Formats: sequence, structure tokens, C-alpha cells
Amino acid sequence: MRVVVSQFEGIDVTPALPLAAGCLVAVARADPELAGCSYAIEVQRRPLAQAVEALGRPDVLGLSLYPWNNAYSLAVAERARAAFPDALLVAGGPSVPRRPDRVARFLERNPWLDVLVFAEGELTFRDLLRARRSGSREALEAVGGIALRGAEGEPVITAPPGRVMAFGEASPFLDGTFDELLARHPGRFSMALAETNRGCPFSCTFCDWSLTKHVVELPLERVHAELTWIVERGFQHMMLADANFGIRPRDVEIARFVAKLRRERGAPQTFYWYLTKNDHARNLETIEILQAAEIGTWVGLAVQDFDDEVLAAVQRSNIQTQESLTLREICGERGIPSFNELILGLPGQTYPSFTATMVAAMPPLPRHDFVLFLCRMIDNTELGDPASRERHGIVTRSCEWKTISPGWDPIVDEVQEVVVGTRDLPPSEWERCFHFGFFCAALYNLRLLRVVLAYLGGEGLDVRACLAHLVERPASGGSVYAQLQAILRRYSNSILASGPIRLPEEGGDEVARFTVEDALTRAALTRYDEFLSETEGRLREHLGVEAPPALSEAFSYQGLITPRWGAARRRALDLSHDWPAYLASHASQPLAARRTRASFTPPTYAALPSLGAFLTTHVSCVRARLEIGALEAEGERGAPRQLVVLPRSD
Repeated sequence: MRVVVSQFEGIDVTPALPLAAGCLVAVARADPELAGCSYAIEVQRRPLAQAVEALGRPDVLGLSLYPWNNAYSLAVAERARAAFPDALLVAGGPSVPRRPDRVARFLERNPWLDVLVFAEGELTFRDLLRARRSGSREALEAVGGIALRGAEGEPVITAPPGRVMAFGEASPFLDGTFDELLARHPGRFSMALAETNRGCPFSCTFCDWSLTKHVVELPLERVHAELTWIVERGFQHMMLADANFGIRPRDVEIARFVAKLRRERGAPQTFYWYLTKNDHARNLETIEILQAAEIGTWVGLAVQDFDDEVLAAVQRSNIQTQESLTLREICGERGIPSFNELILGLPGQTYPSFTATMVAAMPPLPRHDFVLFLCRMIDNTELGDPASRERHGIVTRSCEWKTISPGWDPIVDEVQEVVVGTRDLPPSEWERCFHFGFFCAALYNLRLLRVVLAYLGGEGLDVRACLAHLVERPASGGSVYAQLQAILRRYSNSILASGPIRLPEEGGDEVARFTVEDALTRAALTRYDEFLSETEGRLREHLGVEAPPALSEAFSYQGLITPRWGAARRRALDLSHDWPAYLASHASQPLAARRTRASFTPPTYAALPSLGAFLTTHVSCVRARLEIGALEAEGERGAPRQLVVLPRSD
């Protein structure tokens, strides 16, 4: 019996080893009752006819469905049914609905599917293969945790699925499954995804991780062996799929093992994971272990929102926000890169609460950023339940998820159900929040106005009101701000009209598409001197006599340290204040009135032959936290200080 499991690549998702598909194959391969079966994993998005041909002639085709590959996977399944009419087509994964009414609708819309698998799939898929091999319909219907078609085509849902409560030796890393995949696709995967435990004790309504509340550990010997395998196969980038790495005391020991691998074998260079939510001390210990081994880490602080009422509305009040803030401050003091994860469109959010959260996510820490997600509905979450949708007045749009990778053809565009309004945040207010949030992303994350924001906050001014004035005050025609406001409206209008989330530049080709914050940054950098001048003018209009005394110099210093296309030579500026020291103190000390000469050496990409190439390279370097220039500051006393505008994170 030939078994093929597909876990097709997502749009703009880092190519990682397909852990879910690997686990399905490994558990089946270890079962003596399935001896003699052959297995293959398919990951590559390609023209549909080629994708079906690559399947061979499967007796069973498994499809792992995620939001980023759902549409493509189902398109392959439809054509696979025509090509292999006798094959058993099985779909599982987070995008398979589990509510009975949704199950019926999903099967009706996808008549080429035979079986749906709910929740964890390893044991259920193994049992399905046993039943298929036996040829018995009764054996198939005895498998728990599935839906299949009855005699009249009606959906039949079997007994609830069981949890995987013990992980044995069946590992795709150690049994040859992933070695076979690497041999078929050399150089394709840039990251290895692994897990040390499974389950999440929290109950966030927007997430379906909490459907497996009990946390089950993988055997430590297996974890060590898998991590060693990853390093021995040359992977420099590693990520854990654990919902809360650090939740178990043994996780510190796992971190030490990863550090040992780095010292002895030179890998991994980077290590990513989701922090446990309420233990900043253990999180900090883990981070310091990895940092000491010179492993690049980015500390992700998944607060989602800083407003207590919003957190209560999504059942996140048991997660201590202060723990994240404490860890953020410690990381800032020690130069450890960090970022906050935020979501726009959660129940309970209002324009005032959301804008306050945005400002709270922008401390004057040089290695801190935030990630702003649009709230996307996942079918099996509590938030996606019809009663929850009605209770919160949730309004959504189905939007195309277009690639931002020029030259890469996803074959089939994916679709995301995006929240654009709730009872507390009607669509008109959601649009204001969208404009405010992604404007902040351009100013803060992409460094358009980082110096000025730090200064405004350091002077005790109402940063939220300043930002609201900048983004909402009507701009005159032909100005940079008129262009920025038009970009924001274009993107929000597209989403509200169920159009693409990513758009091409107006007047540009359809191949290159950009996120909204990238589009804003490209427009501002193209006319950067005008942007700075207009921004200062708008701020002075808003602040009046409250404008701080060194505001003009803040803009001058911001202009000095921001790379410009064609300005590749070293440049210098004589300042009346010590801005480098002020920013190094995270704006916690008064701005010293001390004459300082700052010299900036632009990055080499400032000399690229085209503006488009410069803009793309600059935004990519900022996002990757690479150096975007070197700064040297010399005060009235002492030797010159070597500084970096945006320090490396490795």
C-alpha cells in the first residue's frame, strides 16, 4: 500500500521541515501491522498537474491543511480524485472544521475528500491505514476522531478522538523519514521545526492550541537525539513548536543542550521559540544560556493587547502582562532583541484602547519591535464559534493572501477570514485603528521616526495624541502625508472590499507586492527630507507652545542616521545635545546639553544603481535587524565612541 502525506508550503512561510507530515509517517512506519507499506511526503507547490503527477499512484493520500496552504491543498485533492478514483483521500490539520454543521458543509463543498481527521493525527491516521489495508468498512467506521460519508453521502462523525499521551520512539528525524525527504529536496529547507512538549494550558479564544490543554512531554532522550540530528544535517536555524517553552523546569536543561551543540558543532546560529507566559525568571535564564553560546534569539512577547478588558474578553486574563513587560525591560537593559505580538480586531478593543496598546508596544529600546497581526478567524477556535461571533458582533471579510515574493508563483492564492469589526469596534473605527497601527509600524519598526518618538515620550508628551494628529490630520494635495494617507486608505479599502491584503505599488507592476507598512516606508524614504519637514510641521501645529526645545535637532539627528539612496559618503553633524547617549539610556536620562559631533557612514547598499533596489534592500535589512550604517560620536571630552545605528542581533 502506497501512502503519500502532503504538507504543502505556505505563502511567504519559511521553508521548514514538515513536522506534522513527518510525525504521521513516522508513527505509521513504526506499526508492525503496516509492515510493507511505502511512504512519501510532498511539500512543493507546483502547477497542479505536476503536483498530482508527483504523487505517484497513492492508495492513501493525506493532506495537512493550514491557513497558509488550505486552498492549494484542496485544489490538488480535487485533481487527485480524478486521477486516482480508488484512493482514500484524508484531510486533517487546523483548517479542518470540527463542529458538526461545519463538517457537513466542508464535505459538501469538497466532495473529493473521503475522511476528515480531527485534532492530533498520528494515532488516528495510523488506525485509518490499518482499516484501509483490511478493506473493511466496519473497521473504518470504528476509527475514533474522524468524519466520513455515510451510505447516502451524509456525514458520519465517529467517537471523539483521544489525545497522544505518550510519545515513544517513532520520530521522523531518527527513523529515516526526513533523511529521505532531504535526499529528494536538497537545499530546500532552511529551518528545522521540532517539539519538546505538546499542549497548552491557556484558553485564548482566538487560538486552537488550547484544545489540547494537557501538556505532554516528549522523552528527553528523544529530544536530545532529534536536536543533534538537526545540527548534524547542517541546519543553522531551529524553531520549537512548543506553545510554552519554559513551562517545564527541564526546558532550561534543553536550552543548555542546544548551547552545548552550538559550542561543540557550530550550530544552530539561531533558535526560535514561544515563551512560557508567566515566568520571566525562567525565560530570562533560557535566553541568557543561548546568548552566552552566541545563538541568535529574538524574544517574542505574545501579549496580543495591553488592555485588561480586551484580555478578559479573549480569556487571556490569567496570563500576566506584567511578566512580559518585566522581561522586555530586562532584555532592553541587556541588549537582547525582543518584540511584542499584537492583534487588531479582538473583542473588547476600541479605538482608545487599541491606540494606547500601540504606544505601550513602542518603548525607546533600540532592539525592540512589535508585530501587528490582523485577527484572522480559525474555524475551530472559540472565537470562531457562531455563538461567539454573534455575542461579540464580529464582522469579517474573506481576503486574498497574495505573495510578497517576486518571481514565486503560489499557483493558487490562499484566502484569510479577517475580522474588520466587532460590537465595540465597528468597521469605521477598525479602519482608524488599521491606519494608526500600521503607520506606527512604519515609524517605529522600520525606523522612519524612531529618534523623534523616543524624544517625545522622554519629554512626557502624549505620544498617542501626536501620532493620531500625524496620521489623521488631512494633508494638502501633493504632500508626502497625502500620499501616505492614500496608501493607508487603499489598503484598508482593499480589505473591507474582500480584496488582497498585500498590494502592488500604485502604477507599478503586479509582480511585486508589499505589506502596508513596507509601502508606507518606501513612499516616505523616496521623499525623506520632505517627510521629516512635514512631520515636524504637523507636530508643531499640534503641540504649539508645548513643543520641546530640541525637537528640530531630533529631526536633524533622525535624518543623519537614516540611509538615503545615492548618499553613500560619510556625513557628519554638529549637535548641541548628546543624542547618542540619550538614546543609549533608553530616554530614561535627561537629554544632556553637550556639544557632540556625530558622523554616519551609510551602508554599501546606499550606492545601489536604482531607487527600487535600495528601498527593497533597506527594508529587508531593517526587518532582519542587520546593520544599516555605522555611527561615531565625539563629545566635548573623551575619545570618539563607535556606535551602530541598528545593532546586529546575532
